[in-house]
Amino acid sequence: MDETLPDSQAITVPVPIAEVTTEDKYRACPITDASHFVVQLSDRRLDSIMLSVAGISYDSNKPWPFWFFIGKILSKSLFEVEGQLEWLNAVRVRSREFIAFTKAQYKSDPEKAKLQIVEIDFLKPQPNEPLKLFWKPARGIICQKVQDWLDYSSAQASKIAPSH
Repeated sequence: MDETLPDSQAITVPVPIAEVTTEDKYRACPITDASHFVVQLSDRRLDSIMLSVAGISYDSNKPWPFWFFIGKILSKSLFEVEGQLEWLNAVRVRSREFIAFTKAQYKSDPEKAKLQIVEIDFLKPQPNEPLKLFWKPARGIICQKVQDWLDYSSAQASKIAPSH
């Protein structure tokens, strides 16, 4: 990790591609249509992912570089490019991080885009195997939290925006 770089670029190893799976009943729903992605990771799982792909331990006291890197893995795995997802927010619940990302197209025109949220779970890394992630439509509580974050962000932006 290069701490002289911005948090979004501090982890300098190549971004791996994870295998993406879901339950059969969700296969007809294209995950690429989702507007928001919420990754739920325990400290232990995040540490094992970072050790397996970057050789560094997760630091919960300075989590931002790790959150950005998880977003890059997710973006590259789903959209074949690293920059398709932007960090929205993160919430810590005991030893778990809920890290939310917004798809770039949604952020550019949220009025036209439909809010579709999925939850992502990275499986435990296995030696000599690619990372694996599992997705499903987000539970109601997750959808509500994302909507709350968006409403709050919108309200803050309107306070900052210059009046005409």
